[in-house]
Amino acid sequence: MNTFADRLAFGRTAEETVADILKRRFGCHVVPVYDYNANNKAPKLHGFPVSYVVPDLDVSKDGERSWVEVKAKSNSGCPTRVTGQIEHGFAWRLFRQYQEVQRITGTPVYIVILETVSGDILFQSLDELDRVKRIYSGDKMDRGGTAFFPRTAFQFLCNVAENAP
Repeated sequence: MNTFADRLAFGRTAEETVADILKRRFGCHVVPVYDYNANNKAPKLHGFPVSYVVPDLDVSKDGERSWVEVKAKSNSGCPTRVTGQIEHGFAWRLFRQYQEVQRITGTPVYIVILETVSGDILFQSLDELDRVKRIYSGDKMDRGGTAFFPRTAFQFLCNVAENAP
């Protein structure tokens, strides 16, 4: 999975899988925000003079609404050298943008991890992840640094195999 197009397709498949499970198993209504991207760029919440990347899914149920950002991870079992824990991470700049989207819209943001090897789907609120984050400030993994979170900070939602049609 080397090209941007490959990474985009990998992520889109995970987003579609999670959206389908949220609808079928949990009775949610989902607006797939990724449908509104232009030129393979992330959809944004536009203000003046700045804009912010929005999470992948706008999810509603029983009068409550949440943003859901889906992250597909192809590995889920190796503890890191730094902490000795299994961790998941993504771009620190995106984490901060999701915080701004949450602040501006007043709508909570959840991060959902789809571990493609195990099929486990994990979730946690952005606020809770903010309390347990570890920041790598170098550009080796993501431009602007990477935020990491212990796998144990996430709650188990379900396994993809449990939701096969």
